[in-house]
Amino acid sequence: MTDNLPERIYTETDLARTRRNAKAVGWVQGGLAVFLGAMVLNLLGWIPAVAVAGGVVYLGYKILTWGSRDDEE
Repeated sequence: MTDNLPERIYTETDLARTRRNAKAVGWVQGGLAVFLGAMVLNLLGWIPAVAVAGGVVYLGYKILTWGSRDDEE
């Protein structure tokens, strides 16, 4: 009957520390993404990078709007 209960109850201090750590990890991940993106732009140049980014945005748009067309007959 108690199989689905947590083994430990977390305190507000635990939750606050976890939120703070998660925010820090997010900032580090974002910083690394920007840094690596800048390195790729520096190595490839602007034209191929903008073309690839445009292609990714176009494909994302097509995927997100794929099933939302109205079939007018």
